[in-house]
Amino acid sequence: MSDLVLLNPGPACTSPGVREAMLRGDLCHREPEFADLMGRLRTSLARCLGVAGTHETVLITGSGTAAMETAVIGSVRAGRKLLVVDNGVYGARLLSMAEAHGVETVVVEGPWTRPVDPGAIADLLRSDGRIDAVACVHHETTTGLLNPIAEIGAIVRDHEAVFLVDAISSTGIESPDLAEVHADIVCGTANKGLHGVPGVSFLLLSTAKGTGRVAAAPRRSVYLDPAAQLRSQQAGDIPFTPAVQTCYALDEAIAQYEGAGGYEARLRLYRERAAVVRAGFARLDLPVLIEEPYRANSVTALGLPAGITYRALHDELKQRGYVIYAGQGRLSETHFRIATMGEIPMPRLVELEGALEESIRHLTKARGE
Repeated sequence: MSDLVLLNPGPACTSPGVREAMLRGDLCHREPEFADLMGRLRTSLARCLGVAGTHETVLITGSGTAAMETAVIGSVRAGRKLLVVDNGVYGARLLSMAEAHGVETVVVEGPWTRPVDPGAIADLLRSDGRIDAVACVHHETTTGLLNPIAEIGAIVRDHEAVFLVDAISSTGIESPDLAEVHADIVCGTANKGLHGVPGVSFLLLSTAKGTGRVAAAPRRSVYLDPAAQLRSQQAGDIPFTPAVQTCYALDEAIAQYEGAGGYEARLRLYRERAAVVRAGFARLDLPVLIEEPYRANSVTALGLPAGITYRALHDELKQRGYVIYAGQGRLSETHFRIATMGEIPMPRLVELEGALEESIRHLTKARGE
């Protein structure tokens, strides 16, 4: 199975160096060596994502969803509201998190195939003074859609509200650069675009509004309390047992990210990958769900060939060395997804077209067509 190329949107394939970093050894998180590692990660994450000097990093042991929930409950003060952009499964997840913690919400809904209208957010901010935060997913992995976070950030900046961006699947690989967005709370993860391993996620909190907001929000969780996490980590400590080996892997992944040219180089790489695989999809007449101007670099939602189920296509491609991903929600019966995240050799992406063609031909022939 070591030759399998994971074309799912996380966990992504990793480099040998990242995997080897997890073998650095056992370490107690109360020792000064871990404090050094944590401090290095808090500095390097802000630096490599372009917000050094404007944002503080909070490390969270858990998947990207843990970072999302920590951000949601730390972004809204008592008696205020959270405005949630809902145009995909992950926007709906932000809404669900707020509701689970008793945070009052306002929703801007949109179709799954189009970016949200920033004007609708501006209208609500003007009309409802109780909106305390605006939460939006940058890359809706549901469909491969990008939302206009820079435009939304410019709107929210002129209000008391904070801007919360779920950048879980866009961190380091999608434009715009986070420095351009003016987000106050950014959710990210070690895996996906940074090519680390799952198990550590993080928040980037702006010193202008983000750190003050999490301090002012009521305590809604013990483990996922961003204010307590921030205070502890600023003091060189961490309140709960971290995933030490995963932190080692992230440390190495960031070193490789910066050593290869950082954000601009990785953005260019992901655009090149998207061009290669999408040219193949076009030759195979596989329709892309999202129109060209709104597509992410890393995930493509494709219509299933007539008469072929996702499970059948998945199993055929797995025999040829590729793991694809199902459509979500209402798209589960009609679409599948291919993600080009992580450490993937370009020749394997070039060969994907042939593997897809063979798989579709085999399944079509098996149906007697």
